[in-house]
Amino acid sequence: MTPQGNAADGARKELEQQLAETKDRREKALEEADRLREKAEKEFWSTVQATLAGAYHGAQKDATEVLGYTRDHILKKTKQYGK
Repeated sequence: MTPQGNAADGARKELEQQLAETKDRREKALEEADRLREKAEKEFWSTVQATLAGAYHGAQKDATEVLGYTRDHILKKTKQYGK
């Protein structure tokens, strides 16, 4: 094999290693983002549920206006993430 071929093989292996490491870092960052998103959703909907529990008559309607979600959506999410 020519020396030029060996250099190309070494460069190819280095490129593959760098790309694999970059891909791994990306996957870990995306997993962390998903974990943080799930934590934020749970905290948000748990707080909404606690705020609406025992609130005044009509609070759910007011919540739809403030949050921008339908009553059904709020109910679904508070059941999903509620304590």
